[in-house]
Amino acid sequence: MTRTIFIIWIIRLNVQRGGVHRIINMLLEQLPQHGYNVHYLYTTDDYKSFHHYQSINEATPIPLSNLQSLLNEFHCDLIIGQDAVLSSRLSQIIQQWNNPDIKYISVYHNSIFLLENALSRNYWIWLLKHDRSIVSKALALARLAVYPLWKKQCRKTEIELFQKNYDIADKLIILSKRELSEIKALIHEEIPKCTVINNPLTWEKIEDPSIIPHKKKEVLIVSRLYNPEKRLDKALYIWKQLEKKGFMDWKLRIVGSGPHENYLHDLAQKLKIKNIEFTGRQNPYPYYLAASLFMMTSAVEGWGLTLTESMQTATVPIVFDSYPALHDIITNNYDGVIIKDDDFDSYISHMAQLMSHQDERERIARNGLESCRRFTIDKIVHQWVDLIKSL
Repeated sequence: MTRTIFIIWIIRLNVQRGGVHRIINMLLEQLPQHGYNVHYLYTTDDYKSFHHYQSINEATPIPLSNLQSLLNEFHCDLIIGQDAVLSSRLSQIIQQWNNPDIKYISVYHNSIFLLENALSRNYWIWLLKHDRSIVSKALALARLAVYPLWKKQCRKTEIELFQKNYDIADKLIILSKRELSEIKALIHEEIPKCTVINNPLTWEKIEDPSIIPHKKKEVLIVSRLYNPEKRLDKALYIWKQLEKKGFMDWKLRIVGSGPHENYLHDLAQKLKIKNIEFTGRQNPYPYYLAASLFMMTSAVEGWGLTLTESMQTATVPIVFDSYPALHDIITNNYDGVIIKDDDFDSYISHMAQLMSHQDERERIARNGLESCRRFTIDKIVHQWVDLIKSL
């Protein structure tokens, strides 16, 4: 009998908007090829009502009180929740149903330590300096005044959230084996229901090494322009120093949009950066094909799909060591370059080294093309299928 799966998240799908969208879309496209009926429900009001994606009734909200009836009507066997990193609301709803016929997988699309890493001391300092809202500035000042207690509370909240989702789920998925060991050490117990499934490559095609000699003197950033999390101002400061060192025949392209676009434009002008282009939100693929190097300066990521995107297009990634899953993706100086977090001098010197030495760039780019095959869509989907069959 064909099994029916409902994937549930908090946003209507738009694959141009980010990694979680692309991963859910991949499951919607790939799991039916393995014999599953797959549906997507999304909520925009904190699980009070739902929309059935690409259904003729999508415009008509389904109230929470009718959700269980809808799932029974479609003979749902499995729910895959996508919001564990921020909420246990769906887990609690499923617990209240107490229906053993519906299995439940809860998915973390970011580090379980997202809250404390994203809302770090540097985040509140940045908000205090640059946010125009008096309320935001006052909040930042208050947080900084009690920051050690704030961070301790963040950690407590993260652990409680993980424990709630873990206890209710039949399986809980995280992205990184490194984070798995960190969680075990933190909660001092085994977590057998927790399993690791990496994110797959964005595109099915891995480029041929023949494109490498045709790469241009371009450096690429693909990111949402949200500075406290992505720390793109750090990338601009690094790029300014590289221009001062004389790398004026190289160009920096930033692909993406977000709430701090104006701030970053103004900062680039203030720094008098010359060789830079903000493209806005675009299909990044052609930019990857042209670029030789890829910069990531984030404070925190879950997986970082842009890193594997750079690897499968022979664009050498250079990234601050700021989150665990990075080490599941990159082996330092083999298929990318990992820089100690916040070590600006090291980041600048490694960039300069790669910009000056084509042979080294090409060696790492070739290794990346092979290394990223670990994350092909087919391999990752089979891990999902094996997990689903085990339930």
